[in-house]
Amino acid sequence: MARGLHNRAGLYVLAAISAVDCAAHSMNSLGPFAVGELVRNGHLSIMQAGLWSCVEMLAYATAMTSIAPLSPKVRLRSLALSATVGLVIAQAGSAFATGMGALLLLRVLSGSSLGALNAVVNIGASRLGKPVFVLSFVMVVQTVVFSIASIFLPHAATLAGQKGVFAALAGLVLLLLPAMVFLPDTADATPVSPHPPSGGSPTPDASLWALLAVLFYTGGSLAVWPFTERIGAAVGLQTTSFGILSAIANIVGLVVCLVTALRSHRHSTSPLLVPAIVLIGGVCVLQACPPTRLLFCTAFIFNYALWFFIYPSLVGLACLVDPSGKLAARAGGAWMFSQAATTLFASATQNDGLYLWTGLFSLVLCICAALSTLMATYQNQQGVVPPAPASPTKDGPPLPERATLPGQPTEPA
Repeated sequence: MARGLHNRAGLYVLAAISAVDCAAHSMNSLGPFAVGELVRNGHLSIMQAGLWSCVEMLAYATAMTSIAPLSPKVRLRSLALSATVGLVIAQAGSAFATGMGALLLLRVLSGSSLGALNAVVNIGASRLGKPVFVLSFVMVVQTVVFSIASIFLPHAATLAGQKGVFAALAGLVLLLLPAMVFLPDTADATPVSPHPPSGGSPTPDASLWALLAVLFYTGGSLAVWPFTERIGAAVGLQTTSFGILSAIANIVGLVVCLVTALRSHRHSTSPLLVPAIVLIGGVCVLQACPPTRLLFCTAFIFNYALWFFIYPSLVGLACLVDPSGKLAARAGGAWMFSQAATTLFASATQNDGLYLWTGLFSLVLCICAALSTLMATYQNQQGVVPPAPASPTKDGPPLPERATLPGQPTEPA
């Protein structure tokens, strides 16, 4: 599967991973519509909405971190199909649930299913090789799908309220299911790089810094994400207008995805990654506590669109550090644990629908993410820890003094 992008079967797999990615991120991109409807209809307070989102994220993170150690043994098709069925049941059930207990139990099922689907995406990207390109490509598909969904979801809410929103979310995932049958259903422990390291292992420091970069960035940039529809309402943005704004953000994100995918062939880690993370830190302050409607819309588009450059680049870095896909799966789990904590913080510190303290906290977290990215890149450039030299008489020629990671130049830049 590592060289699958060069044949027709590999393209089918890429299409299947794109469908899984859309399902896996359906609540990340479209969840604010669900939160907004639950709050607007009086089923949940802001604090309860934060807990509702937090439970889903924790289940999401638990699923991803549980699957991570099993990455080489994962059968992608079986896991994707079973998780998709679970997600459809959770969303369809949420259309009719009214009690807090039932809503939370269904979020556990939803989060577990979403986490399993995201693990399929990251492991599949690692197995195909060129993880930054694969993740950028599937996000291109994602932005097209979510641009259309962002326009129709507000109308579903207007027509049928909570039932309309969750039925639409369940229907979207159900439509994606047939494409997932093209996923391979065999375990794959093959190194994913076209130039795999000669038996080395990733340095612990590089793995830790790469994981911290994802944890800080996702926790900071997405802290108020479940409440963005409500923040927009606080500055006078109607639900249908927020849907149009989301569609515009997806279109801009599409352009970012295309550029990221094209540049991923030439850069293992873009020099623009760290400045982009710092920029998003400042954008988060404006998005969390916007002084005007225009600034909110601008911050929302920037944060949403640059996510499609920053996140695949960070996961791509994790794949370069550990080509097995284990670190990439753990990165997804770190994302959910981090966002769950910062979302709960946001719901507890909001003031009349605005989140100034959360915005400032997001700025600090993004700065930490930028520093962690620098450290992870530096450790990655130092290479992997080589195994003990092989005997030239029994095992062939000895290994070179320093092994190199996939995509890492053999000569100093």
